[in-house]
Amino acid sequence: MSERKEARWNPHAAVLGLIVGIYVVVYARVIIRLIYHYNVVLSYVSVVLISFPVLLLLLILYLISKKPWSKLHSTHYWSTGIIGVILLSFSIYALSYNQSQQHFDYNRWVGYPEQRLIMVDDFLQKHDLIGLTQGEVMDLLGANDNAKWANATDDIAVYDLGARRRADYKREGLFIYFDDRGYVKNYEILPR
Repeated sequence: MSERKEARWNPHAAVLGLIVGIYVVVYARVIIRLIYHYNVVLSYVSVVLISFPVLLLLLILYLISKKPWSKLHSTHYWSTGIIGVILLSFSIYALSYNQSQQHFDYNRWVGYPEQRLIMVDDFLQKHDLIGLTQGEVMDLLGANDNAKWANATDDIAVYDLGARRRADYKREGLFIYFDDRGYVKNYEILPR
């Protein structure tokens, strides 16, 4: 075996490959899953938090490179660094995708009720419901889910938001309360 090839393929490189493989699996199963599960959006704080594991990996690589017993070649460091950057890039993509999904879209609200929880905050920031009629609310949000929530009264409209935001996985609903004249007097998000 040539000396150059021998420097690249050695027990230290095999251990590094195993560590990086485990790192990639754990990062994908934990960090990426948390980003999608909790709909974390792109912000300075979220980028700093997802950068910590990658920076930790690079710090470990740096510390290993300073040890005299290390038989790793520079390509090992570069390839591991590139893997860390790819993971970080994918995480930033996931954050920006979540951010784009949070914008209210009537067709997604009506067609995909499981995505309502993602959009409800954006909707409430853009629309002031107080003083709207039941018809105007239905124009904005579509038909309500009163039958699903066992709410037969005309003075409350309920829109099911799902359970993804809560730690206890209870369903949440957007409750819109109407006064005796049929105008919105209040609204809130409550668990079922």
